[in-house]
Amino acid sequence: MTQKDTSKHLRILIYCFPALIDMVAAQFLFINTMRLVKMGASASASGSVTTIWSITYLVTCLVTGRLVTPRNAAALMLASCLSLAALAGLGTILPGATGIYILTALAGGAVALFFPPFQTFMKAVDKGGGKSLSYSTGLYTFAWSAGYAAGPFISGFLMETGAQGWKLAYACGAAGALITAVGIHHLKHLVHLEAAPVSAPVTRLPPRGVDYARCPDLAWLAWIGAGAGIVVISVIRAVFPAHAVNTLSLGDGRIGTLFFLLSITQALTGLILCRSRVWMYRAFPVSVVGLLGVVGTLCLAFGVSSTLLRIGVILFGVYSGSFFFYLVFHAIAHPVRTARYVAVNESVVGIGGILGALIGGGLSDRFGFAFSACACAIGLVVVTAFQAGIHRWKSADNLA
Repeated sequence: MTQKDTSKHLRILIYCFPALIDMVAAQFLFINTMRLVKMGASASASGSVTTIWSITYLVTCLVTGRLVTPRNAAALMLASCLSLAALAGLGTILPGATGIYILTALAGGAVALFFPPFQTFMKAVDKGGGKSLSYSTGLYTFAWSAGYAAGPFISGFLMETGAQGWKLAYACGAAGALITAVGIHHLKHLVHLEAAPVSAPVTRLPPRGVDYARCPDLAWLAWIGAGAGIVVISVIRAVFPAHAVNTLSLGDGRIGTLFFLLSITQALTGLILCRSRVWMYRAFPVSVVGLLGVVGTLCLAFGVSSTLLRIGVILFGVYSGSFFFYLVFHAIAHPVRTARYVAVNESVVGIGGILGALIGGGLSDRFGFAFSACACAIGLVVVTAFQAGIHRWKSADNLA
């Protein structure tokens, strides 16, 4: 195998890093939310885990984004991994709800030390290999979504092994963080071997590909559309567990499995969308995707049987995989403003997480989860109709 072939395989291997760290992040959120639910916390109180996480993640991302360079990216990622491993250990001894909230805040900040530096690290390592923007976007969506799928799935079953099962789940998270640290340590030299300017595009236009620089700049529309989706997925992740335990009497394993199905569907959707060309600029595909999100949300609102709940999370997973792809794609498609747009993406994710947990938790406490989910479905209908109207106005029909 030539050095070029080896470098190509190592460039793909770095996508294991966001997969593992998002697995750890999802474990923290799931474990802490479920512990509060078991303590008898309200939907608002248990949903505060996502709110606190989103606040510290948002603030730390904004700070980290200003500090990171290709030279220090690996060091910041290592600091993130080691911090998460230490926090997982700390989580086994911090008592009560206050300890859970403190742990959540610290973990959100630690994860934010990873993702902005990883994007810089990825750009410095990856020459693109002539792959399309859709390929890079889809692979990244697949990687982190697969990790997010594994977190609740693993934690749910570990937490059902006994009264101390949640400690085993924390231990698993610590192991994932340490494995990632080892991987970063061994592959950080790739930045020097295949250095590229941070501002350079991750990918080049493939033969007979689409010149996205000539397409409408729709990053702002992606922030609106994906922002609405992030609010809804935040409601599902932060508030649905209380509904599942208190109303549906579901166990940790079954709840973890539902979240696994949602995220693994999201991951596979991102992988399938690697071959996308122009649907991101057309009204009909965007409308279909939004409709899937609405139907999936309603299934979770009124579903009682395992079958209907699984259909709901799968449909919503297709929707979430599509809108995350849509969000990242429209940010990196711009030939000049990619760095600025990616920073706004992080803010949209953080703000959506905060609003979803706060609004969803408050509505659920007062009117029930079905009401908050229906409100989300109505919001998705409005936003999807707006997106479709803009796409018809700024038509991309000239693209082959």
